[in-house]
Amino acid sequence: MALLATLQLQVAFMRRQWEKSLQTTLPTQVAPTLRRLIGDDHDTLLITPDLLGLIDVHDLRYVVPHREQQTLITKMELMAGGTIAISGPRGVGKSTLLRAQAQQWRAGNLVVPVQIPAAYIPQEFLLSLFQQVCERFIEQHGRAADSSSLFLVKLRKHVLMRLRRVAPFAARLLVGMALLCVALAPVARALHRALRGDVQEWLTRSWDDASGFAMRLWEHHLWLTRMPLALLGLVVLASLPRWQRRSPLLKECVNYLYLLRTAQSTSLATNAGVTPFAAGTAGAGRTTTLSSRTLNFPELVVHFRHLLERIAEWGRAGDGNYDHDRRIFIIIDEIDRIGTAEQARSLLAEVKAVFGIPNVYFLISVAEDVGAGFVRRGLPVRDVIDSSLDDVIHLEPRTLNESQAILQNRVPGLTAPFIALAHCLSGGITRDLIRYTRHMVTIPDRLGLGEGRLANVARELLLDELRETLSGFRTLLSGTDSPIDWAPDLDRARFALLLLQERSENDRASLARNAIQRLIEATTAPTGTSTTGQVDSGRQHWDELGAYGEFVLTLLDFFAGEEPFPSHEEIERVGTDGDPQRLAEARLELAVSPASTRLALKRFREAWRAARARPAAAS
Repeated sequence: MALLATLQLQVAFMRRQWEKSLQTTLPTQVAPTLRRLIGDDHDTLLITPDLLGLIDVHDLRYVVPHREQQTLITKMELMAGGTIAISGPRGVGKSTLLRAQAQQWRAGNLVVPVQIPAAYIPQEFLLSLFQQVCERFIEQHGRAADSSSLFLVKLRKHVLMRLRRVAPFAARLLVGMALLCVALAPVARALHRALRGDVQEWLTRSWDDASGFAMRLWEHHLWLTRMPLALLGLVVLASLPRWQRRSPLLKECVNYLYLLRTAQSTSLATNAGVTPFAAGTAGAGRTTTLSSRTLNFPELVVHFRHLLERIAEWGRAGDGNYDHDRRIFIIIDEIDRIGTAEQARSLLAEVKAVFGIPNVYFLISVAEDVGAGFVRRGLPVRDVIDSSLDDVIHLEPRTLNESQAILQNRVPGLTAPFIALAHCLSGGITRDLIRYTRHMVTIPDRLGLGEGRLANVARELLLDELRETLSGFRTLLSGTDSPIDWAPDLDRARFALLLLQERSENDRASLARNAIQRLIEATTAPTGTSTTGQVDSGRQHWDELGAYGEFVLTLLDFFAGEEPFPSHEEIERVGTDGDPQRLAEARLELAVSPASTRLALKRFREAWRAARARPAAAS
């Protein structure tokens, strides 16, 4: 036996050594072999063995922390409560950052995430926030804030209310009945003597039979009598710790939740009558109705602040200071869904009455235009943003390195050229980055490209995006009053859209590219006047279309042109103007100015034109 055990230990040791050697040698031996079989341009081949990161978009396992996340944590450590807004473009990852932080804060803290409705009423929103704080606190202390518990609270309140209402009337009724019994005692004794014979014998016999049956059942059928009583006793004992955990603050949350969820209306009716003789009757009746009104907005604010202050006291440490491990976080997400910046400011003006409680942190995600109001706080112009927020953290779009970390975490095996393509097309916006990558990985199977080379994938992806943009642009212009001078440009846009929709061969793709190039050249100065004042907005749309078309053609030349995709060393030699990050910045610049976008694209093309002309001149 000892020899067998020794052999098993040796085999296990050798197996571990073999696995370690494989892990260290396989990457160095297999990777060069695969590169030799695939070819020198192995990085331009689309290989995606695992796509779970694109399917489970909201899974926090695939989230790469934003560079401003540590800034948020540091600022909160320097604050004993306050209101911090997370600002940034839509899709940059504000909601993801808040969800990831909420997951980390759940241990020991009270975390209440709230989704802002698209159409809100301040009183209803504050009422919903009030309820969710109560529910989270009750759930954190081991109770379920569901309808059944509220029903039990309501039932108990009704029973107690009825007892309080009935007690005075019942006392008077008992006194009256006692007096009647004393007065009618001789009649009762006479009836007792008349019925004492046979009736008393029958009652005695029935009692003896029933008691004998019960004793036999108790002694000879243990599973039917004693076991249910034992189980009931265990259930009662098991429920004792839950009753002991109740605290005044927990009871207050239950009462508030009952008040906020239910419309109380109680009706109590009591009737009594006595007919000792056929010749006379006596009776009494009483009905009581109680209904409650809903809290108005000022009352909601007062009660909500009172509850938050009580919960904040729960977070105090033994020395009287606030414990940073027991804080209250109220996360209000998607505030930019409610519409314009003015509506967001109106919401903050309404709910800021509950801000400013020690040990209570309000984290709010807002759009860029709302956060810009706080940035201007040093200027003479002041608004409600300045007085509502303690600080604003602006999330910038992801850099190329950050996008590479995100996509390599979600899609292992995706190489640098495809990541750069998705990054440039999305501008570093995380939501668009994932959307374009999801579109990208479907192209080889959809078109049967087989090997999925970078040039083919980039051409199809970019032309698909250009087709969708051009179609949306024509739909947008259909709602404006287009002057007759725009007819040639509209015809060029229609023809380019048809070529993009019908492309099936390389000549079709080149024809579509030439049509887009002519459309870009024609959109520099569309003319015409309109009595409805729509020409200025239409001209702006034409400028945006022209700049976007030029952006897509630049990406086509860089990722799907005749020259192979440059290596990392070649990109460094070109310099800052030729960095693919400049293309992502140009994509974001489209929302600011089409003219400045064209300048950025021009510098990028000139940098690469000069870099590729130097080797030719040297040779």
